[in-house]
Amino acid sequence: MLSCPNHNQSNNDRKMTIFIALLALMELSFFFVYDLRISKGDRSARYIIRLMSCLGGMTLILSEFVLPCRTGMQELAVDISMSTAILVMYPCSFEKPKASLNASVCLLVFCLVTLVCFGFRPAGSVDFKSQRVVFFFVPMFVFVLCYYLYIAYRRFSGIRMMFRHTAVWHNVEEHSRFLYSMAFLVAGMLFMCGIPATGHLRSFLSTLSMFMYLGLYALLYLRAMTGRTYVINLETEKRIKDIIKGNLRTSYADKVDEDKKMSYLYKRIVMYMEEKRPYLSQTFDMSYLADRMLTNKLYLSKTINILSGRNFRQFVNYYRVRRAMELFKEDPRLKINEVSEMSGFKTAVSFNMAFKVNTGKTPTEWLQDCVAEPQVKG
Repeated sequence: MLSCPNHNQSNNDRKMTIFIALLALMELSFFFVYDLRISKGDRSARYIIRLMSCLGGMTLILSEFVLPCRTGMQELAVDISMSTAILVMYPCSFEKPKASLNASVCLLVFCLVTLVCFGFRPAGSVDFKSQRVVFFFVPMFVFVLCYYLYIAYRRFSGIRMMFRHTAVWHNVEEHSRFLYSMAFLVAGMLFMCGIPATGHLRSFLSTLSMFMYLGLYALLYLRAMTGRTYVINLETEKRIKDIIKGNLRTSYADKVDEDKKMSYLYKRIVMYMEEKRPYLSQTFDMSYLADRMLTNKLYLSKTINILSGRNFRQFVNYYRVRRAMELFKEDPRLKINEVSEMSGFKTAVSFNMAFKVNTGKTPTEWLQDCVAEPQVKG
């Protein structure tokens, strides 16, 4: 039990404890009922986390008044800090709620275990409060810190997410959560400073931390329900989201326009290759074709790669092999070296390799099949 300098102060502390307990129960009950009505039919993990913070807090507060040990301000602070901690760990819009849900369940179970272990001690157990603070309040802060380290690791391991258009809003959410966690830490530090204090200072620090927890809980619950940060004004939040949506629309429109330009360029390339046959020249290269198409080599190469599925060399060799097949059909007596040179290849070796890649056969094999085919038909 709390050691009080006089009987009047003890009565005042008791009245304040009951008042804050009723205030906390009203706040938790209000958000519980309000969330049930607004989120009717919702069975998501985020919804369960919010209700867990309400029901867990109410259960702990009500349990305090049926325990043998007399309830004080510090016990209430432990209970409300648990509910607030659950909402401090509430996932942002871009995070999966599984980790937060598991952490919340573990924290609530741990709080109930410490309540059962230390709450049923006889009324003369003077160390109940200090023991409960040591075995719950301090581990709770360590637990929340470990959760944030885990979230930070997950965040930076998925480095690609940091370069998306939506990363702007994600950063706003994370910064707001950081500010709320700092407020949670400040309230906890005030509470911890009140433990070794005595008299009015102890009551003042405990009461102040309690009101900070209640105000922080309300903000965090509204943040969890509405998706707002409550750190920047509503108009600024809407402007950021509109900019993100605008960027996404612009990105999609640019992609459609880019696809049309690329498709048009590829049609011009194919038409030029079919009509002018520039590939028959052994000096034909990408720079020459890019100049004729009035574009640069990088964009020309990209267009051919995407729309033909070949790189520039393979693309040119396809037309050269096709011309070689036409020459062989026109005059099967032509030598391979002659056809190679007439098709635009610099060497017979490169001609043989390209022919094999495009037809699956060497020029000699293909010629034999081509000559044998009319005889079979005859």
